[in-house]
Amino acid sequence: MVNPLLAWIALFSPLASCVIITLFLLRSKAYSAFVAIAGILTSFVCCVLLFARIFNAHPPVEFQQSFTWIHFDSLMIDFGILANPLAIMMLMVVTGVGSAIFIYSKGYMADDPGMPRFFAFLSLFAFSMIGIVLSNNFIQLFIFWELVGLSSYLLIGFWYEKPSAADAGVKAFMVNRFADFGFLCGIFLLWSASGVGNSRSFLFTDLAAVVPHLDSHLLTAAALLIFCGVVGKSAQVPLHVWLADAMEGPAPVSALIHAATMVAAGIYLLARTFFIFEPLTAALAVIAYVGAITAFLAATLAIVENDIKRILAYSTLSQLGLMVMALGLAGPLQGMYHLTTHAFFKALLFLAAGGVIYALHHEQNIWNMQGLLKKLPITGVTFLIGTLALCGIFPLSGFWSKDEILALAAEHNTLLYWAGTLTSGLTAFYMGRLLWIAFWP
Repeated sequence: MVNPLLAWIALFSPLASCVIITLFLLRSKAYSAFVAIAGILTSFVCCVLLFARIFNAHPPVEFQQSFTWIHFDSLMIDFGILANPLAIMMLMVVTGVGSAIFIYSKGYMADDPGMPRFFAFLSLFAFSMIGIVLSNNFIQLFIFWELVGLSSYLLIGFWYEKPSAADAGVKAFMVNRFADFGFLCGIFLLWSASGVGNSRSFLFTDLAAVVPHLDSHLLTAAALLIFCGVVGKSAQVPLHVWLADAMEGPAPVSALIHAATMVAAGIYLLARTFFIFEPLTAALAVIAYVGAITAFLAATLAIVENDIKRILAYSTLSQLGLMVMALGLAGPLQGMYHLTTHAFFKALLFLAAGGVIYALHHEQNIWNMQGLLKKLPITGVTFLIGTLALCGIFPLSGFWSKDEILALAAEHNTLLYWAGTLTSGLTAFYMGRLLWIAFWP
């Protein structure tokens, strides 16, 4: 029997940490770090228990629990949780990788006077991201979606006294607000068409039953508007411009936001609401080609970049493009598989890059780094492992997940297959270039 209380604890533990740090611990580095890490670890343990109980059943079970939050005339909005295999897998990524990044941040930010504020922001971000994953309706998801945007603005611009960091935070915030306007319009268009009077609903389970009966043209318009949110949050063309500049934040922020969580939220949204997109051939084609173009364009940008974090940022953008392409090819399983593997090895790469930047007193130009494998052997080896996984080298995880996407493309669209294959080759080239220049000689 699955206990819904575990999901509620997983959701609110990071929020409790954020509130405690903000109210009582802004002058204590040690205690603020302890409270933040305790909050995310509590969420992780709850997610592990949920994982065990949901997947222990055959087939895996799902549960939903909610209460009425807003009820006005024909408008009813719930606040609740929906835990199913997809949500639990995403929660394991968010809280698992998040826990490692929180612990890493304790050492990385030890000398920063704003460390308590940093952990308050991290905890708020974790709460917001878990909220996206567990939401059982569109309005609740959108609220957490915007909270993630606020949290990322605070984290990217954490060193606000540095003009480039402040500008990067504002840029990320504004680009995502532009995209989220389209997302919100899509939500209300879908809701308005979902029924008459009291039968209208924002709940995913209710909408899944209604969608097959809606007009295909109206449904396509709603789906593409919802996809606008994905384009912003997951930095797809043409709204990819904010991601590289967001590297102005501390290295743990890059690992948390740009590897495992925030930018992956768009992929999760596509998979979570795939019942909307599945019958729409035209919408899926748009999604697939946007993903393929983003993947290839980002890979070419990474080739000419000299900043270690920006290279990894463009790499993230490229891999997100492959995931979106997989969803557009009607492969939510393949897209989420690559999301899961990518979250771990890209977080490893960002954390290793953070170790390099810390050791070199915040130097980020790869041409000023030589022979790091000898000088920083542990960091060098971890970076090498992450690079091999990203390049899809057998038998590391990136090989299996990327191969699934390419196999899917080969089956459905030859042009997209070659685009994905070329992008994968470019990935190996620019990561090999980075490894050779910074670590090898």
